[in-house]
Amino acid sequence: MTLPHSRRLVRLSACLIGTLLAHAPCALAQGSNAGVVATLDATVRDWMQAHQVPAASVAAMKDKSVVGSFGYGGMHPAKPARIASLSKAITAVCIARLIDEGRLSFTTPLGTVLAGPFKQFGQPVDPRFKSITIEQLLTHRAGLAREARGGPPVHDMAGTFSRTLATPLENDPGGGMAYSNIGYLTLGMVAQTVTGRDYERHCGATALAPMQASGFIDSLLRQRAPNGGWRVSAIDYAKFIQVFEPSAGALGKTSSAWQHGLDGNPIYGLGTFLRRTAQGMMFWHSGRTALRERSGAYTIKFDNGWTTVVMFEGDPRGSVADLRRRLTAVVRAPNAVPTIDGSEH
Repeated sequence: MTLPHSRRLVRLSACLIGTLLAHAPCALAQGSNAGVVATLDATVRDWMQAHQVPAASVAAMKDKSVVGSFGYGGMHPAKPARIASLSKAITAVCIARLIDEGRLSFTTPLGTVLAGPFKQFGQPVDPRFKSITIEQLLTHRAGLAREARGGPPVHDMAGTFSRTLATPLENDPGGGMAYSNIGYLTLGMVAQTVTGRDYERHCGATALAPMQASGFIDSLLRQRAPNGGWRVSAIDYAKFIQVFEPSAGALGKTSSAWQHGLDGNPIYGLGTFLRRTAQGMMFWHSGRTALRERSGAYTIKFDNGWTTVVMFEGDPRGSVADLRRRLTAVVRAPNAVPTIDGSEH
């Protein structure tokens, strides 16, 4: 497959847009980072060809500075794209900010915080739903199904939440991890209820904006907004994910201590998988968009100062594990590539 792109043109345009609009460092890597960035470019193109991926955008950061960005097949690293389940970190950070402000806690049960919505949308069919805590929702240990029970199409968060209330739990809250999209949908409803503000407006302002990033909810994905509805550019998502860097100061002591104290390695924390290493912490997540026009996204924030974000079009099944291996090999010593355990979603 021939990739219709001009690498030099995209690099230059990404640099100009990043500098003039987002105040980001020029995307043309300098010094010791140049070799890694060039290899990253070649690696992504090889991965695209191997898995018949028609278009992609890439951003790379080193020590919180953008050092490389690329676009292929018509995608651009500074243009918002569907990030699918990478949306969950935005929701989780939004919730963490409310906890750090004392407006919510990790142990708050849904029966308390969502008393108002229960009056509006009806009581949950499963009484155990009210005992679910914020922490259990964040870590996918609420006992919820992956998706809400079927029915007529819905077009907003309220519609999906109504279906969620009609969906019985699959397990008791507090048990093992079972990935749940409706769990993060429920967190979005929590954010709206606590703040009295629209989910998109509030979480964009409290999760993205402090990291000099921006985005918006895709009009076709409003019913999945908190768990898979955001559009964010590769460059801006690379900026946002630095929220987990301690020096960023975006998370407060309460939420930071909670995430660092989670039991398990790897474990699911604030909207991402994470692993503790001798050098620090690694964060990663993948996502796929469930629309007729398939797309996906993948990010890894390494423990050595590097961050990579890849967004792509198409539905290359089985390709994410290969992408993970390739990205890891680029930014780590070839003889010291770690295994990143954890499900891909």
